[in-house]
Amino acid sequence: MSKQPAAPAESKPDGRVERSVQTRAKITAAVLDLVGRGVLDPTAEAVAVHAGVGYRTVFRHFEDMEALFDELNAKITQIVLAGLPDLPPEGPLADRITGFVLRRTQVFEAITNYYLSGNIRLHSSESLRRSRANFAQMLRRQQAVYLPESTKTPETAALVELVATIDAWVRLRRLQGCDVETAQRIVVRGVTALLA
Repeated sequence: MSKQPAAPAESKPDGRVERSVQTRAKITAAVLDLVGRGVLDPTAEAVAVHAGVGYRTVFRHFEDMEALFDELNAKITQIVLAGLPDLPPEGPLADRITGFVLRRTQVFEAITNYYLSGNIRLHSSESLRRSRANFAQMLRRQQAVYLPESTKTPETAALVELVATIDAWVRLRRLQGCDVETAQRIVVRGVTALLA
């Protein structure tokens, strides 16, 4: 009589791996929260305290602070992509300009602290420079699709891009003290003047 093969043991999730994934997520969430609250250059110590983990734990999960901020960039990219869907160029120009500016500036408002935090490390981070270049390229592509009128000349495209950048948004909101609605009206007016 032949022996029946033993049934494979049910694989149980490895508790250590699960805890490691949870700890990594807590550390990333701590960075997101700290930067979102305005702590633009959080230290590893601050991240550890906020995440409720030991200082060394941060570096067990992330090689260095650069690796941690790379993870932050990935999260911000998800926010940007969700808030800036590809839009068909339909409807009157005035409506498209308003829709374009409102969507874009809502995303800019949501990511301003993360953008400013990135500015602190921009000169020393190759991955952040690459991420910023990709961000600019995505915004440029969206602008060309949704506002094809902006592509009449390279100068017009560049000017519309300049007026509707996060840098212009930060200037209006942080340096010039405009509230959200006023800043949005200014950007709409600027883009309209360029494309009228």
